[in-house]
Amino acid sequence: MGVREQGRNAGAEVERIIKFAGGRVGDAWCSWYAVACMRWAGVLVPRFGAARAWFDKVHTVYLAGHPVPGKPAPQPADLLGFRWGNPQISHVEILKLWGTGAFCRSLGGNTGGGGARQREGEGVYENWRQKRQVWAVANVIDNPKY
Repeated sequence: MGVREQGRNAGAEVERIIKFAGGRVGDAWCSWYAVACMRWAGVLVPRFGAARAWFDKVHTVYLAGHPVPGKPAPQPADLLGFRWGNPQISHVEILKLWGTGAFCRSLGGNTGGGGARQREGEGVYENWRQKRQVWAVANVIDNPKY
């Protein structure tokens, strides 16, 4: 929390996150932020720079507004995938709270505050997201191998 860009996809803290996760300075960094958080927590996930890479058939537990049969319910530390007008997932955030209502709580890098719906933001923010905006949820913690 509190990380803010200095320029576009730049700034000392942003660049530290991107480099630690395995990206190149200047990359869009929502996925690099997810990689960094997982690795800082000791979960050895792949170094995915593309948000859509997290959401394969093995890891996806929620898709297009519905739970995937036979998969666990979304839980904290799962990854949320957003399309926001794109044909494929273009933004990823970390789930903090799924809950039973219409909203979930998430933490994301390269996003905006106040629930901003944007692929390219300017920092790390915690947001309430409408579940209907979530295209997919990936359970990575229980199976970090891809």
